[in-house]
Amino acid sequence: MPEAWVQARRVCLRSVQRGAVNFAREKGWFAALGALCGVLVLAQLLVLLIFGMQATKTVLESRVDLRLELLEQADNQDVQVFLSTLGQQPFVSSISYITKEQAYAQMQAHDPTLIAFIEEFDLTNPFPETVAIVLRSIADYRTLSEFLAEPQWGNIVDPTFLSETTNQEAYLYELLDLTATGYTMAFVFLLITGGIILFVTVELVRSRVMQRADEILIEHLSGAFPMAILIPFAVEAMLLLLLATIGSLLMMGILFWAISNALTSISTSGALSPLIKQCMIMLRKYGLAVLLLEAAMIPLMGWLGAWLGILAKTNMRSLALHRHDV
Repeated sequence: MPEAWVQARRVCLRSVQRGAVNFAREKGWFAALGALCGVLVLAQLLVLLIFGMQATKTVLESRVDLRLELLEQADNQDVQVFLSTLGQQPFVSSISYITKEQAYAQMQAHDPTLIAFIEEFDLTNPFPETVAIVLRSIADYRTLSEFLAEPQWGNIVDPTFLSETTNQEAYLYELLDLTATGYTMAFVFLLITGGIILFVTVELVRSRVMQRADEILIEHLSGAFPMAILIPFAVEAMLLLLLATIGSLLMMGILFWAISNALTSISTSGALSPLIKQCMIMLRKYGLAVLLLEAAMIPLMGWLGAWLGILAKTNMRSLALHRHDV
């Protein structure tokens, strides 16, 4: 190995050690650590929001539940033929026939006040027989409408359902547009947050440079390698970002645990369980990649912040002037 490479390696190792020692010795990082933790928690929340928007889009597109009301005068044999034919359609994931009695029992569990009112005035069962349909995707709405519009089902299906289906389809597409807008905004805010993290890192390095103006000026005048001056500050910035990232992940874990225990709708048995399950699937699939990306951003932000804080923002003349003012 050439002597120049050996010397450069020694200089880099000494610079790394000096950066670690300076970080452990000086206590001025605590305020900066808290600030970076706060910004990184915001970044983690934005990442979760992006996962949530994507999971919402997947759930809306892949699973569509709707209720189809049957006419009261529909013949039972015709209803059975209709159910058999509908269940065989490729756009249907599953169907479930709900009788009037089952609908009454479901409403009694969902809205006991309404059932109490019906029983108090001795009213007949007002709930129609329905078919719960799960489509394979949102794109199958139109196919279902065309199927139900066939003349042979005119005496079985409530014709007003076709217009209701069209309205529900339009509403779902509006939700998809809203989800796409939220996804884009979250990504833009995440980029802005990354810029804020870089800005905070640069300002911290600049303040460190000014505190060590005499030391850096002497190293520069003695002919030290530029990397020997840069590496200690980059190491300090990377260690600070590493601690802030770990702290933000711990805070996010505690926050998520508290929310999941406080709100039943967040739990796997709540109303949002399909969305939560999809989020968990995506986190298991891409969570490690996100963590690796965050780990890769630590040295990148550290080096870039140190470079901007020393070479781009502070030259040796300003250091000399600062030394003269002191």
